[in-house]
Amino acid sequence: MARTPIEPGRWGRITRTEISPGTWRARARFRDLAGNLRTVEARGRSGAAAQRALEDRLHRASTEAAVTGTAKVTPATRMGIVFDHWVAEKRVEGQITTQSLETYRGVLERDLRPAFGALRVREITPVAVNRVLMALSTAQKYDTARQARNVMSQVMLMCVRYGAAPFNPVRDAVTVRKPRRAEVRTLGLEDITLLRKAVREWENRPALPRGRRNVTLLPQIVDTMLGTGLRIAECLALREADVDLGAEVPTLTVTGTVVRAEGRLVRQGKPKSDSSRRTITLPAFVVASITEALDVGLDGGPDELVFPSTRGTPRSPSRIRDQLRDAQLAIGTRVTPHDFRHTVATQAANSTTIGNATVLLGHSDKGTTVRHYVKRTHVAPDLRTVIDQLVTQAVAVDRDLP
Repeated sequence: MARTPIEPGRWGRITRTEISPGTWRARARFRDLAGNLRTVEARGRSGAAAQRALEDRLHRASTEAAVTGTAKVTPATRMGIVFDHWVAEKRVEGQITTQSLETYRGVLERDLRPAFGALRVREITPVAVNRVLMALSTAQKYDTARQARNVMSQVMLMCVRYGAAPFNPVRDAVTVRKPRRAEVRTLGLEDITLLRKAVREWENRPALPRGRRNVTLLPQIVDTMLGTGLRIAECLALREADVDLGAEVPTLTVTGTVVRAEGRLVRQGKPKSDSSRRTITLPAFVVASITEALDVGLDGGPDELVFPSTRGTPRSPSRIRDQLRDAQLAIGTRVTPHDFRHTVATQAANSTTIGNATVLLGHSDKGTTVRHYVKRTHVAPDLRTVIDQLVTQAVAVDRDLP
């Protein structure tokens, strides 16, 4: 009777051999997805360790060359391999931004792979997921816990789709709830005056050693965020083509954001979300600041950035935060770039409407703006005339009664 051939993406019997004291080798014949047979081996300090290492290598080999949707993910597949395949699927789908994919990978490498990487799909239970989420919540890493829950849920949904898991165990795990946020912080008029003066004095401080000029463009960046409510990464991604300063109504258009991809900062050609793509009319002081930045004459690089580094590359958002903190040491304040968004949102909402503030900030719904960006006044509007009508009308009715 003819021997049954090994299925593509699978392997035959694993053999273990001690090749020297304390060194074992595990081998198996593997048939790749193109139908080719080859020998795959791994080594370890014991036969079991060598076999585990070989199984990991075989699982990886069965997925790394797979076309999306054809790889083998089984209940016995280790989660480290599942994570790799999920990232590969996300890349092929092309439905998420580079920024989001980097965020997902960060969550995988920092939180999920250390906690689940050595487990098999069948060993991922609500209890196991709870353990990790509760540990993050206990450490007050609420945003990280929510991201971890989201990513792990997507990974396990993929396992369900492949038939490797009967249900998504994350669905029954604890829901991460962040404590009530502190009240939104906004800048007062005096704060704005002091801050704008401080960053300009900091920019004009004595030259660095060897006569190098301080060119951080921090005053111009601060004014642009303060006058538009841009996210810091959106501000640093502005190109000359995105601003129209000579128009009767000057504008800038948000078309991208600065992200870290494969260890370096790049300009992503699309903003954080679809609603983040917007055109904003510019106050006079923002027009003046952007003009100043362009007049400095820095090389904007291939993207022709408005606020490039001195090397013609995108500036780092974290570096701008550090510089802003340093500039405030002399005045003793601790304003962050996000405080500018809160201030702009509150001014727009209180002077016009919540809807205008939502569009200005690039949010997809008013709820986000109201909950997280607009400072509540805690003072009810003056409705004396409206409420007075209750008694006035009641008195009129009383006169008409027999």
